[in-house]
Amino acid sequence: MESDGAGGAFLDFDNDGFMDVYLVNSGPAPVLSDAPPSTPRWPNRLYRNRGDGTLEDVTKRAGVEGRGFGTTAAAADYDNDGYTDLLVVNFDGLILYHNEGNGTFTDVTEKAGLTSKQAGISATFLDVDNDGYLDVFVANYLRYDPAVKLPLGAQVPYPGPLSYEPEFNILYRNRGDGTFEDISERAGIRIPGHRAMSVTALDYDLDGDQDLYVSNDGTPNLLLANDGRGHFGDVALQCGVGFNQFGEAAGSMGAAVGDCNGDGRPDMFVTRFGNASLYLSLPGGVFEDRVQASGILPISSPYTSWGGNFLDFDNDGDLDLFIANGDAHFMRGMPPLLLENRGDGTFTDASAKGGPLFKGPLNARGSGAWDFDNDGRTDMLITSLGNRAVLWRNAGQTQRHWLTLRLEGTRGNRDGFGAQVRVTAGGHTFYAEGRCPTSYVFQQDPRLHFGLADNKSVERIEIRWPSGQGQTLTNVAADQILKVREPGESRWTLHR
Repeated sequence: MESDGAGGAFLDFDNDGFMDVYLVNSGPAPVLSDAPPSTPRWPNRLYRNRGDGTLEDVTKRAGVEGRGFGTTAAAADYDNDGYTDLLVVNFDGLILYHNEGNGTFTDVTEKAGLTSKQAGISATFLDVDNDGYLDVFVANYLRYDPAVKLPLGAQVPYPGPLSYEPEFNILYRNRGDGTFEDISERAGIRIPGHRAMSVTALDYDLDGDQDLYVSNDGTPNLLLANDGRGHFGDVALQCGVGFNQFGEAAGSMGAAVGDCNGDGRPDMFVTRFGNASLYLSLPGGVFEDRVQASGILPISSPYTSWGGNFLDFDNDGDLDLFIANGDAHFMRGMPPLLLENRGDGTFTDASAKGGPLFKGPLNARGSGAWDFDNDGRTDMLITSLGNRAVLWRNAGQTQRHWLTLRLEGTRGNRDGFGAQVRVTAGGHTFYAEGRCPTSYVFQQDPRLHFGLADNKSVERIEIRWPSGQGQTLTNVAADQILKVREPGESRWTLHR
């Protein structure tokens, strides 16, 4: 658990249009750490984005210091009141902070019924039954037992994950009254024998409901297909995403989702302790692992990859890759990677374009892609094991154009999670999905960013909202962050 590191989440908690960041700290936890019992816990940190290129620590004022051995966080407006709330995932339980709308949060964990004491490592918000309220899927890891010891002569400092008993994942249904109920059993997600490392929500088959991809440590990954009513079945093997290209169930860290080859379907890049995967979506909801043919494998295979992110760092209209690397067993670093998309889902090493930051080793774990200064260029925040977080600002001098969409639902969930978006510019159509964009220990910027290359305007924006309602915008100017509200009278009472 100590080697897994910690991350955080991006959210605009004060509704000022700039993304803030919440970072999670681990330990010391008595069962995990040999630190003395009196060792103080470093608080989690909430940094408010001032909008001028600087951030301020507002943790204490906001009341979100946290507790326990933290791993990550997820953010969404679970009660549709117009303010983004915060879920903290710990080794020994959860913390749900309700956003009061005045810069402060209230701990409502017990009141909400999020009572799990399991070894949480990831969580995501999604509306599994399309009732307009966001539910919570919690990915749990394993039952740590200090009595498990390494055999004599072992070359690693601690036993592997399969030495410990697995934990079940949990699905909490949002009742719509501020409370949640555990529906794991009847929803079909209580699958034994797996030790999750992260969970990612996506509509893999484009049927209008959100599914779940669970990255597991040392066992096949799960693709939980939603039947539209909140019941799931694992289809990973028949869809080709349970194993990597070589038939291995190497330890998976997390999945990044995006249309990297421009065919209008969601692809997945999975980081691993071993060979990564680039699952390209094919018609019919099946995938093919093209990590070797894509050119990613020879560049990434020398390293242990944790965080992975699709991003269009140069706004040329295709999704590039950032990979955060680090040693799993020892306190030593590895260089991160920046891979440039040729436009067809094949990649070249562009780390030199990223500057000297890509030459220095980091023992990196989480990586978050966000536009922290709202200039249309995607920046990166990286967390490292036993070290400070690092903010890398995208200083590219490109004159290429861009468009960022901030969705607001009125008939479905306010965050617009589950909306399918198609943007047409210069005759080319780009696809993205409104999601709670969780990856390995990090939730990305939830706004939808599109690099537009030389196009100064967008011909069409087509949105299919989770309610089933369609919306079309035409002749939209580029180089702006555009808030798009679902048409019609809102079901929710909006507080500002």
